[in-house]
Amino acid sequence: MKYQFCLVALLISGFAHSQAIYGPNGEYKGYIQTSPNGVSNSYSATGAFQGSAQVQGNQTNFYGPQGQYQGNIQAPITTPPNTTIGTPPQVNQAPSIKGW
Repeated sequence: MKYQFCLVALLISGFAHSQAIYGPNGEYKGYIQTSPNGVSNSYSATGAFQGSAQVQGNQTNFYGPQGQYQGNIQAPITTPPNTTIGTPPQVNQAPSIKGW
């Protein structure tokens, strides 16, 4: 399942395409193949099927090699907006002279 999170970045609609996966030392780890319907399949360096990910709306579901559900993530991840804690102190204003 460790490579399945790489699938999220590769879930692009359009035509089917593949993306190679390399380890931190440049060694070939396998590839991911993505189809137009939002399903990405992960394969090891020897070609063994490792699992898949499927996009449904704003949620991505992950499945293991035998089709067992592994979990999901939801996007976009939203954070609460910045809020004002308090108003900044006001600098005393010089008095104005009127009527001149």
